[in-house]
Amino acid sequence: MLKLIAFLRPFAVYLLICWVLLIAVFSSLPSIPTLKIHTDKTEIRLDYLIHFCEYGWLAFLAFLTFSGREFRVSTGKYVIISVCLVFFAILDEFHQKFIPGRAFNMNDIISDITGIVAGLMFCAVVFRMMEKKGKQVYL
Repeated sequence: MLKLIAFLRPFAVYLLICWVLLIAVFSSLPSIPTLKIHTDKTEIRLDYLIHFCEYGWLAFLAFLTFSGREFRVSTGKYVIISVCLVFFAILDEFHQKFIPGRAFNMNDIISDITGIVAGLMFCAVVFRMMEKKGKQVYL
């Protein structure tokens, strides 16, 4: 897995741009049906899981893009990137108020932020592992 991440590093900025565009396009589509799993007592909405995954991947790509050659991200960069990602999530959800058949949903934002935090923690752990394994292997 570490070698795959090192392989993706040079393409991270392009993947990040494509992913942001995909999020913007799909969140602008009118009247997307909500995916649900129905059980005996309740129904589970899968769109919250989708939000979690899409913003977790977005966070990973953002941190990979802005990490140095040695896969280091300073604390200040972590904070700035995280704030920008949360702002994007809120802006993305807010703009859906103006799309027919779509609505602003605070639970979507919570799922987005949870995905961002999970992506941040994943990057912190993986980048530290890469640093310990040896810089020369991944450069």
